[in-house]
Amino acid sequence: MSDYLNIFNLDRRKVAVLENAHNIVEDEQLNAVGALTFDLPINDTKTTHCQPFFYAQFGDGQMYRILKPKRKRRTVGTYSYSCEHVIATLVDDVIFGSDVVGGLGVYTKDVINYILSKQTIKRWVLHECDFARQFEYGWENENLLSALFSIPNRFTEPYMWKFDTSTFPWRLSLKRIDTTANPQFYVRAKKNLLISETDMDYANICTRLYLLGYGEGINQLKVSAVNGGKPYIQSDAATIKKYGGVPISRILVDRRYEDAQSLLEYGRAQLAALQEPLLSNRVTAADLYKLTHADYDKAEIGRIIMLVEDNTKTYITGVRRNLDKAGDMSLTIANKPTDIAGTIADLADWQRFVSVFSLGATQLYAQSVQANATATMGAIIRFFIPDDMRIVNFVKAKITLNRFRSYSRATKGGGGTTRTSSTGGGQSTTSGSGGQSTQTSSSGGGSTGTSGSGGESTRTSSAGGGSSITSGPSNRSTSERGLIIDQMRTGRSALGAESVNTGSALLHTHTYLRPPYSDGNYGWHQHYIYVDLSHTHSMVHTHRIIVPAHTHTVSVPGHSHSVSIPAHTHSVSIPSHSHSVTIRDHTHTIEIPDHTHDIEQGIFEFGSPTGASIYVNGKLKGSMNKDAELDISQFLVNDLNKIPRGSWLSVEVRPNDLAYITIDLIIKGFCQSRGGSTY
Repeated sequence: MSDYLNIFNLDRRKVAVLENAHNIVEDEQLNAVGALTFDLPINDTKTTHCQPFFYAQFGDGQMYRILKPKRKRRTVGTYSYSCEHVIATLVDDVIFGSDVVGGLGVYTKDVINYILSKQTIKRWVLHECDFARQFEYGWENENLLSALFSIPNRFTEPYMWKFDTSTFPWRLSLKRIDTTANPQFYVRAKKNLLISETDMDYANICTRLYLLGYGEGINQLKVSAVNGGKPYIQSDAATIKKYGGVPISRILVDRRYEDAQSLLEYGRAQLAALQEPLLSNRVTAADLYKLTHADYDKAEIGRIIMLVEDNTKTYITGVRRNLDKAGDMSLTIANKPTDIAGTIADLADWQRFVSVFSLGATQLYAQSVQANATATMGAIIRFFIPDDMRIVNFVKAKITLNRFRSYSRATKGGGGTTRTSSTGGGQSTTSGSGGQSTQTSSSGGGSTGTSGSGGESTRTSSAGGGSSITSGPSNRSTSERGLIIDQMRTGRSALGAESVNTGSALLHTHTYLRPPYSDGNYGWHQHYIYVDLSHTHSMVHTHRIIVPAHTHTVSVPGHSHSVSIPAHTHSVSIPSHSHSVTIRDHTHTIEIPDHTHDIEQGIFEFGSPTGASIYVNGKLKGSMNKDAELDISQFLVNDLNKIPRGSWLSVEVRPNDLAYITIDLIIKGFCQSRGGSTY
């Protein structure tokens, strides 16, 4: 290895060899950014090559980047330069926004390569990776170096990052530290041991560790779901007994973790270290490698070291060398992969820092719908839970049934003509079940008299004659017969009649004159009938009379009639019968004149719902009465016992009668301040 410090420009081309550089100190730390410092005389012309971001390398060792040129004055003025290991170039690139990587099927090397793919200039590539975990990682507005170093810090076994800057792009490897391996470097008294200091720190012993991740309050990530319901992990009984028999509890909060399983793995790694006292041993030893070039004399971070004097076997966590002086080096050894106490302290500081930023908040989201519904067409509310609602505490629904609502009764319309179908009439038969008998009131008869104001004269038609049967013969006097003949000649009636009422008998006469015979004489006869009003008689004879066509003039003098109706009743008997009605084929034409209907505005209600069925995402999940307030969270979960995100969900209520339904939906959950934009 060359004993000179070399300088390279931004293109990694060597531009100077600093022969006058002195006080060159290299400080390497396990899983951290190493440092290099050196001084250069102020009057050295090569100071012009020691520009910020140029590179410095001692011999063929690790490469560093110049950051802080500082001017110092003693007897002779000097410039002092501070440099950082070139792994720090990953700080120059960032993950802007939020990124989640990993999970099943995505291994540790894939995650490392994902981070390295974010480099603006490809300076680093992955060389080796001894781990094949499938953890999920999330970063938000993070530089690439912090993201890279966070990958293995949840592993339960020791690890180390190794860097090779002898080629470009530079190569990095993630290696496992095998604490069971044979020692690779020995420190012995009277050989290379100069000074040894050992410190056992029990102040940060922990045997029960509560783990919290992303979020706040009830929505802060815990490990209970993947740890048998317990929010903590603890040491075995023997370890707890060693420190008094009662668990010593600590709380570890790391909001970088958004997955419970990943948080649990990280917590186990921390507890494994915290349950043992921190062993810190600083050894000053002679660096014999420059003389022997033997591998067992080579001190490097991560190598297993054996302190022969007290039989302590551990590994090197830090190496500090003064490169321009032969032999002196300081080693830091520990029984833990990192200073866990420092890690917890750092996390506490980080908590105070990020407390001013919003990592997310518990949200209440509500929406409602009001709609008419029937037993087959329910009222539906559709809702959407976004992806950035990391935790859903509950989804509740308040449902109320009221009567169906209509808001008017009639609409405007015109007239028109409508013709009914002419397809036929029909026949209808009424029931033949029976008739009936009806009797009028028997309350009495009555007496009625006609008007006596006058008579009238009536002439019968002359269209024909007829026949009459009288009650017996009649004779008249010669004068009477002459009178009748004169009447016939003059066109008057050929029939005379008279009656006399003597009070006890009725005398009736009837004269008939037939047409003249061939000798010119008339034939006639007369009947006289004396009727005793209180007698009876029987007489049987007939007369055949041919009446020629003639007319009669009847003169009815003014008179009146008196009719006396005695008290009586009427009985009407209707026998059982039926009626048959036949309707012939016909049509009807209806004319409706043009007209309008006024609209009556208002709220008109129908139906009387008493209950309803509840459907969630189209599946029947329960029933209710007229009012219900229920938690439907369990109805929404899928086969993974999660409520789906990023897809539409629905609740439908189908009443048992016409109904007006109100559905109020409330969702409580924890939302992250990620995604979208600012408007």
